Amino acid sequence: MADPFEGQMPDFKDIKYVRPDIEAFTSFVKEVRLKLMTCQDADIASEIILDYEKKVSGFDTQYALCNILHDLDTSDDFYTDELEFFDEAFATVSELTAAVLTSLLNCPCADALRAKYGDMIFRKAVNQKETVSKEIIDELVKESSLENDYGQIQSEAQIEFGGEILNLSTLAPYLESTDRKTRRKAHIALDKYYQGKKETFDKIYDDMVKVRTEAARKLGYKSFTELGYKRMERYDYTRDDVAKFRDDIVKYIVPITEQIRKLQKERLGVDELMYWDLPTLFKNGNPVPNVSGEGYERVAGNFFRDIFGVVPSFFDVLSEHGFTDLLARNNKSTGGYCMYLEDYAIPYIFMNGNGTADDVATLVHEGGHAYAAIRSAEVSPFVECLSPTLETCEIHSTAMEFMSYPYMNMFYGDKAEQYCELHMTQALLFLPYGCMVDEYQHIVYDDPDMKPEQRHQVWKDLEKKYQPFNNYGDQMPFHEMGGAWMKKDHIFTTPFYYIDYCLAHICALQLWDESRTDMKTALSKYNQLCEAGGTDTFLNLIGKAGLESPFDTGVIKKLAYSICKFLEL
Repeated sequence: MADPFEGQMPDFKDIKYVRPDIEAFTSFVKEVRLKLMTCQDADIASEIILDYEKKVSGFDTQYALCNILHDLDTSDDFYTDELEFFDEAFATVSELTAAVLTSLLNCPCADALRAKYGDMIFRKAVNQKETVSKEIIDELVKESSLENDYGQIQSEAQIEFGGEILNLSTLAPYLESTDRKTRRKAHIALDKYYQGKKETFDKIYDDMVKVRTEAARKLGYKSFTELGYKRMERYDYTRDDVAKFRDDIVKYIVPITEQIRKLQKERLGVDELMYWDLPTLFKNGNPVPNVSGEGYERVAGNFFRDIFGVVPSFFDVLSEHGFTDLLARNNKSTGGYCMYLEDYAIPYIFMNGNGTADDVATLVHEGGHAYAAIRSAEVSPFVECLSPTLETCEIHSTAMEFMSYPYMNMFYGDKAEQYCELHMTQALLFLPYGCMVDEYQHIVYDDPDMKPEQRHQVWKDLEKKYQPFNNYGDQMPFHEMGGAWMKKDHIFTTPFYYIDYCLAHICALQLWDESRTDMKTALSKYNQLCEAGGTDTFLNLIGKAGLESPFDTGVIKKLAYSICKFLEL
């Protein structure tokens, strides 16, 4: 797992996908477990476990590669079929990994290994033991299959609009058009698409809730909520801490968002602010990049070169070798992500640029993930400890978005200041939405026998709490009945993940606040956080980097004041 900037770096097109041999891996794991259970020598035990880590890295690399190749062209049945293979294989490997880590815990020289490698891998071993078991293999396979079903349907979306057939990514610019009639028609078209998928998505989600609940109960948990927290590796905070965080957002942030919407109504000059008006914060439209889609790679390379003072930038290198794919097109999966190819220590950046302001935010966001992955590539010999838990990962990406403000002229020219205002406003508006997604999942998994109609009512009620300004009128029946949660893929594919973005925002905004007066110190803290990888827990990592806990009410109040001042509210 070498540094991609040292030696010969492969081109992405030259990396070959090979389906992992699960039978061989299973036999190998049996040998590893037997050796660990009887090993008396810490050095020999180290060799055994590190050899195992290389095998895990190989599996993870092929899994990541398969996902990327599938998402680049969802019409290729080969990789769709391979993902079905991984539905079962991933569950098997998770169970085998848990077994190996349990053997590590029980190894005769465990204390010596703990002294050598630190406590984190052992904490992860305990957590893995409590979340994965051969008794729930069938449930894990089913869960993965359902997640893929949802993603496949979304990637194949066909929405008739303006005489064209668009997908979710290519429809997006029309949702924030400067022309109000166009915006309204685009939102109605989107509403119609989801209305047509409602029964399908209701069934998929109902099956997901039931299979996840069954897995949790087989493992001895009262509900999937408990298992979900374990899966997210929340070592140093609880659901009560998260509930208090949500309450603080309602208390200190929601009133500001209501003020933003009142000002938006005046700015747009409309009698009534409708749902289709919400994405457009400026009367002349949201600022769009003055860089063409093909120019994103070049300008992003320049940005990362300037902010870190390294030539060529890591982004230049990734782009040169084909580890980026940035523009939307038909038969390309929706969304954006950074995926790490562990065997090569190289991240891959995937997004769907469509000419909106979201392009730049996504590009910088995923670039932050990629940068962090490279900085922590050698931090631990354990694959499990290279990357931190997800709320910390999202600081890497979100902080990069905020600290990029002084460089936005590269993408927006004389509209850079307007973009920064837009981005900060959207960040503020996001916090209540993120908390709403989280509370929704708590309610659903605490009562898994809810009917689909009840789940929609829960969402409708939560909108009144977190987004009281939503007004769908009488032309968006799907949204009006409480269906908008179906648009958020995280609810289907990564339960309880979404609050991590909110926690990360509060940490990232601390770095933004400091960067306004001392960019050097802010970047130093950021680098320290990135370089630590997953060697500690969330609160310990941010504490070592000089950041305050997002669960501290005082932090949210202070940031709310700074943001209001920045936005001149």
